Formats: sequence, C-alpha cells, structure tokens
Amino acid sequence: MLRTLRECSTRTQAEIALSGHLVPTSLSNHLNGGRMPEEPQVTAFYGAIENEVSAAGAKGAELPCSLAELLELRRLAQLRHCACVPHTRADEAGDTPPETPASHPPDRATAELTPRKIRRRRRGRSLSRTAVSAAAARRARPVPLAAGDRPPTPSADTDWAELETLTVYLSDGRHRDAGLLLWRAGRTLDASELVEAVGSCRTAGLDEAAESVLTSASERADRQAVLNIAAALGHAGRDKDVAFLLKAATRGAP
Repeated sequence: MLRTLRECSTRTQAEIALSGHLVPTSLSNHLNGGRMPEEPQVTAFYGAIENEVSAAGAKGAELPCSLAELLELRRLAQLRHCACVPHTRADEAGDTPPETPASHPPDRATAELTPRKIRRRRRGRSLSRTAVSAAAARRARPVPLAAGDRPPTPSADTDWAELETLTVYLSDGRHRDAGLLLWRAGRTLDASELVEAVGSCRTAGLDEAAESVLTSASERADRQAVLNIAAALGHAGRDKDVAFLLKAATRGAP
C-alpha cells in the first residue's frame, strides 16, 4: 500500500522524504519492503502525500486509503511478521534480537522457509563467509590503497539504493537480514531496478549477492516478468547474468 500511495505523487522520492522530514534511505527501505516503518514514519509519509494531493486540487490523484486504514494495515502486517519469523533461544531468554526487515512472502510454502532452507534451495549460492569478510574489509580499510589495488566503486548513476544497507548487514554479520533483502529485491524490483541492483553488487565485488538476487528473480511466478528482466540485462550488456538467470529459471521450472 505504501508503494501505491507513493504513486499518487509526482515528486521524486528524495523530495517526498524532505517534505515529510524522513531519512531518504529509510523511506527507500520502507517502500521496497526491506524494513517495516514505525507509526510516526507512516504518519509523516502519508501527510507528505496528502498535502501534495490537496494542493493539486481537482488535478490531484485520489488517495487509495485513509491514514487510519494505512495504520491498521501496518498493524496487521506486524502481526503476520511476528507469526512467520522463527524465535531463537536467545529470544526466549529475553535477549533483544537484531533488527529484522519485514517479510511477507506470497504463499504459505515460501512463508515456512527459514533463511537456512532458502540457502539450501539456492544450492550454495547464498552469501558465504568470504563475501562477508571481503565486504567488512572494504569498509574497515583505514589507509587508501594504491590505485591499482583499489576495489571497484559503484558510480553515482548506477548505485543501487540498498547497496549501503546490504553492506552494513554483511559487515555486522546480519546474514538473515541480508538474505531477506536480496530475496525481496529479486521478487519486487522491476527490470531496470533489478539490473541496477545486480550491477551494483557486481561492481562492489559481491558476486554471490548478485546471484542471490538473480536466483530470487528466476523464481517469479510471472514467467514473462523473468523474460523482461533477461531482456533488460541483455540490453545492459550483462550476457553472463542473462545466462545465469535463464539457467536458474529453467532449473526451477516444472
């Protein structure tokens, strides 16, 4: 519903965040489903859209719901999230678990998958300790390396908005959060956004993260959407990613 509400605005995401006094990266996480917003954030976001629509008058779009309905949807989503996230012994002992993004898979079979089962289904293509260590080393490197030894850095025009969040998860050892973020990216991003996400992960040296996104995308029920993603990757010159996506889609086909 947040994404539907966002479509009522003609402004950029950064402009909406500024008018609602929200952090742009947090708003991006909320719209992509990577993190569940708190009630004040939902209220601020709704107010920013409502003010814009009201100012437009008759030319403005009609809001799809009221603030009360949106808050009720958030409450129900939180209940579903608490029901589908397994609890660890640390939770039972009263320890505070690490922050976990909201996850609402479309069917019961997927909802019952734990991160470990998801990794098994992907045949070892989930994030390894090597990728985690490499990401942490890049963030902790105190002295600039010589030009020839520097890892590639994503350019400003191709940087995926969630890449920084993903890197933080990896550096902090939050494999569950990283896996859910990549799974949701593969299932929800449109073709152009997915090309950007895969390219940013590749450029940052997170090849296994890129393959996790592609594997998740290959499992979409809409096979035409998978073909559209393959076409977008081919147009961007990512032939190897096209081959990986189609192979994964063929392997998972009945």
